[in-house]
Amino acid sequence: MKMNPAPPSAIAAGIVFAGAGVAHFAKPDFFEAIVPDWFPGAALANRASGAAELLLGLGMFNTTTRKISALGLVVLTIAVFPANIDAAVNKVEPKLVDGRFTRSVGTAAGPANWVRLPMQLPLLWWLWREFRNAAPAA
Repeated sequence: MKMNPAPPSAIAAGIVFAGAGVAHFAKPDFFEAIVPDWFPGAALANRASGAAELLLGLGMFNTTTRKISALGLVVLTIAVFPANIDAAVNKVEPKLVDGRFTRSVGTAAGPANWVRLPMQLPLLWWLWREFRNAAPAA
């Protein structure tokens, strides 16, 4: 059986998202601190989004799962966009307090959070391109 190697762009996407997924579990308090106050269950949201990033990122390495994984990453990126807007509007930044990250609002991180918003567009384009270019699952 001949294996088709993943294209470098799919490998890169897999590394980026799987790595981010691992980070959600390695430093959960950091990610929980940026979950909007209006969203219930910061710990569950962190675990769910981290697991999705990890599994979908790993799926980018496999020819059989690449297409659905890329589409899942598009959906996930859109789903977490309101949290990015919240971080920009409220100038949210995780602050390290007594060895644990907590949500800090009204910080100097505001401009950096605004820059992050338009950066989602090339990310979505990249993932959409991976979805379009991936072979259909067998």
